[in-house]
Amino acid sequence: MAERKIEGFDHKAFAKNLAVQAGQVVPPDISEADKKFVVDIVYKFSLLSGDALIKDASINLNASQASLITQFIGEWSFHKSIDLIRSKINPSLREGILQKVAFTVFEIAKQATLKKMPPEQIIPLVEHHVNVCFKQALEDLKKKGILDDKAEQAALSQSNIDAMAQSEAQKEAIGNGMSDTKILKLASLALLIKNFPEQKIKSILSKFNQPERDVLSQYLTMEDLESKIDTRITQRCLSEIKQALPEPQNMSLDRIARKIFKIVKNSDKEEISNIIKNERPQIREFVLSGASSEFALPVRVAGIICKYLEEKTL
Repeated sequence: MAERKIEGFDHKAFAKNLAVQAGQVVPPDISEADKKFVVDIVYKFSLLSGDALIKDASINLNASQASLITQFIGEWSFHKSIDLIRSKINPSLREGILQKVAFTVFEIAKQATLKKMPPEQIIPLVEHHVNVCFKQALEDLKKKGILDDKAEQAALSQSNIDAMAQSEAQKEAIGNGMSDTKILKLASLALLIKNFPEQKIKSILSKFNQPERDVLSQYLTMEDLESKIDTRITQRCLSEIKQALPEPQNMSLDRIARKIFKIVKNSDKEEISNIIKNERPQIREFVLSGASSEFALPVRVAGIICKYLEEKTL
């Protein structure tokens, strides 16, 4: 029986091309032996994906759809293999974990494509399921006593896809004439405002030009941004941003304190606790005390807290 074909989709050539591309972007900190592993695994899983799509008589995909699904396999095999290598997971365990990831990507991307979902919706859907699957695969190994907590957390803390996105954002920013200092300030600002209400973030973004807005948006969507920026640099950048801001007008600490006291008094204490659970201890104590003078804060900081509470308790 002749092999089924998807017109215009040469799965062997496509898998080889993905592997070649992977070899060109393997980070420089990866050894030659590990680089070979990455390239081989991208080729192997991409080839298997393309082969499975061709042989599945129950589906009817065009070349573009088959290529997209296979590309998802290649890209996530690449990124998660880098994460496993950097976290020093035993080489004998890597392929098994990656096989589970590849299978998950294949099924999710295939079903989403068959439902005619647009790529911009498929991308975050696939990423979500990759993260769930990757974590579950590590958890299964830990339950079997093959991995310890330290190894599991090391693997989960890695995100090559975010690192590459950050690098691309920096390159784009530099290409738009931004200095390294401006890039760091945008990253630090993203760290400061990432937990603000959505409308507040949109308002802040609107005050930047398009290139700066693109870079700031990139950092805002980056997971574990805190772990990717030196805290000393962040503090320095935020201090410089603060100095550049105009002095607030008509602000009184007593007036702000009274507003916060009223908000706390008229709100459920558990609700307030949940709103500020990720804030610094001094800020949590200030709010929960009803803005007591015992925990005096700078007027500007108190004003930000008050505005934030007002928006969250509407």
